[in-house]
Amino acid sequence: MTTPTTATARPGARPGPRPLMAWGTTVYQADAGDAAHYNPQLRQMILDAEKTDPDAAPFGGINAIKSSQNLLTWDHPAIGWVRARITDAVTALTRAELGEAAREVTCGIEAEAWAVVYRSGGSLRPHTHHDSAWSGVYYVEAGDPGSSDAGYLQLLDPRPAAIARQASAGVQRIRPAPGRMVAFPGWLPHSVQATATGDSLRICIAWNVAYDKTWSPAS
Repeated sequence: MTTPTTATARPGARPGPRPLMAWGTTVYQADAGDAAHYNPQLRQMILDAEKTDPDAAPFGGINAIKSSQNLLTWDHPAIGWVRARITDAVTALTRAELGEAAREVTCGIEAEAWAVVYRSGGSLRPHTHHDSAWSGVYYVEAGDPGSSDAGYLQLLDPRPAAIARQASAGVQRIRPAPGRMVAFPGWLPHSVQATATGDSLRICIAWNVAYDKTWSPAS
C-alpha cells in the first residue's frame, strides 16, 4: 500500500500531466440491513396484486409479469420503506455526480415504480429508460441461483465504438440478492439474464426518477 504524498509546485509552474477520467458511469449498489423484515410483506403484496391488478401483464421480458406503475402509491409501511431506499440511492448518485453542488439542487423529483415477477426462464432484453435521470431495481426475492449467472443484471457499455474497437471493459454483471438495491443513469443500457428453470420466483421492484423541470439554486 502506498501513502499519498503532496508536492509543492513552483510559483508559475504549469501543472504536470494527469489522467482525465472521461465518461465514467456512476452505479449505486447497497444491501439493506433490515430487508428481511420488509421483503416477506413486499412479496405477499406483489403476488396478491398480480391477481387483481388490471394492468399487470407480460411486457418486453420473457415469462415475466409487470405490474402497473403506481406501486409507490400503495398504502403500506413496506412501500414507505422502499421509497426511503430509493431516496437514499438518488441522493448518493446525485452527490457522486455533483459533489457539494448537490446541496443546491432544490427541485422535486418525480418517481414511479412497478413490480416484476420473473418465473422459470424469465429474462429481459437490453433496453434503456431514456426519459429518466436515474433508474434502479430493488430485489425482493432472488430465486434459485441455478446457473452461475441466472437472473444477473447486466449493465452494458453505452459506447458502441469502444465495443467495436475492443476497447471496452465489457458487460458489468450484478448478482441479484434479497435486499439489494442497484441504481444507475436511466440512459445506461441494461438487460436481465434468464431466471433458472423451475418453480422459484425472482421478484423485484424497478423504478425511475426524473427531476422537475423547474428548479433553482438554494439561497
